[in-house]
This record gives sequence, structure tokens and C-alpha cells, in this order.
Amino acid sequence: MNMHDFDGLAKKFKKFSDDGVNQILRNITEAVGETLLNLIIDEIDEQDLIDTGTMWNSFTRGEDGNVWEWDVDRNSITLEVGSNLGTSSSDPGKRGYPRLLNDGYTIHKAHFVPGYWASNGTFVYDPRAKTGFMAKPRSFIGRHYFDIAIQQLEGGMNALIMKRLEKELEGMLS
Repeated sequence: MNMHDFDGLAKKFKKFSDDGVNQILRNITEAVGETLLNLIIDEIDEQDLIDTGTMWNSFTRGEDGNVWEWDVDRNSITLEVGSNLGTSSSDPGKRGYPRLLNDGYTIHKAHFVPGYWASNGTFVYDPRAKTGFMAKPRSFIGRHYFDIAIQQLEGGMNALIMKRLEKELEGMLS
């Protein structure tokens, strides 16, 4: 390997100091976060869990209900991703629809759900409707789509990180 531009090489290595390394780590973390969100969406589709895009979109970066929160301190970079759809009420114990669908839930007592039945046979929730149905007590098993996506990510995370690191280093040195 012939190196004729030592000054240029020195400048590239200087980029690695502090900000360069932090940016590389941040880019890798973003790639892992995006991959997880995509795996979640794929699993939702695979299990055919929804018939509208609201929940699906909440697992898309930047969309309504999406969680994409950074926590950077001296020793770590943390990125929290997911969905907070349906958790915006004043009750901190209220779990949103994505979590209920993942974990499962039980209806303990019968209650009226306002809405109407669309021509395609699906129920449309409408809090102002005078029609609706009575939800009877019963339990729904969790579909664990989030947990499955996490397992899939963990299975290939090292390879993903190494591939992304190589890409980042190529970009910095080219």
C-alpha cells in the first residue's frame, strides 16, 4: 500500500477523535433502531394483526405515536424505539393498544363500545356513535410481535453492527 498524502491521512484520523467516533456510534445505533422498527412492522404484517395503518405507522420513525428517544451520557448511547399509541391519557397506568396486543389483556366486566359496522364487516370505533356493541368479559392472548422482533434482531445484531461499522469507516477514510 503506497501512501503519498500523509497530511490528508492525518486529517482523516483527526476526524475520528471525539466527534467522529461519537457520530459513528450514533449512526450505528440509528441503523439498529431502524432495523428493529422494520422487524416489528414485518412481524405485525406476518401475523396479520391490524387492518388499518395507525398502529403500523406508529412503528415508523417520525410518524404519530412513534417513540424515537436518545439518551446520551459519558459512557453510553441509548436509543429507545417503539410506539406510545394510545398512552397519551392522564392515567399513567393505561397501556396503549400496541402493548395490549403484544402482551395480551382481559376484559373484566361487560361494557358498551360505541361505533358502527362498516360494509366490509369491520367494526369502526366512534365515541360519538349511538350504535355499537357490548364487549363481554374474556381474555385475549398476547401475540408477542415486539418480543419476536427483538429476538430476530438479537440473532443478527453483531453482523449488523459490524457491517455498519465497516460502512462508517469506509466513509470516513475515503
